[in-house]
Amino acid sequence: MTSLSKREFLTNTFPELLNNLDLDTKANFGLMTPQHMVEHLIMALGIATTKFEGERIKPASEQQLGMQQFIKSGSVLVHRPSEKTKADLPPLKYASLEEAITNIPDAVEKYYAFQDNNPNYIPYASFMGEVSYADVELFHYMHIKYHLWQFGLLEQYP
Repeated sequence: MTSLSKREFLTNTFPELLNNLDLDTKANFGLMTPQHMVEHLIMALGIATTKFEGERIKPASEQQLGMQQFIKSGSVLVHRPSEKTKADLPPLKYASLEEAITNIPDAVEKYYAFQDNNPNYIPYASFMGEVSYADVELFHYMHIKYHLWQFGLLEQYP
């Protein structure tokens, strides 16, 4: 049996799994509600569809090099409890969880369209420096799988 490509997973499996999410779904850890998680992932994908216009740090800082190593090692995220409370969660953008979920396919499509339409652009983020599109895809793939697992939509992670 062959595994799905990251693109197939993000484009097809990810949106399908979200159909099993409802407002009563409890997170196995963390503060996010189901809707906060979906909106968080829409926002993360959206950030990856914007060209960085600021000054790029070169050579990469120790923090950026550490993040690059983390990504290349598979980006296995772990929950780190903090002092934050539910009051620290951002306001919701969408009127309902269902509306947020319906925006996921568009967010994924825009994410891949950005890459497809900008093949010579070198992705950059202040927390990871310059990376490849493959690295960005791996990060989003593992980030999304982490949150699906957080809400019991995947049985295991990574």
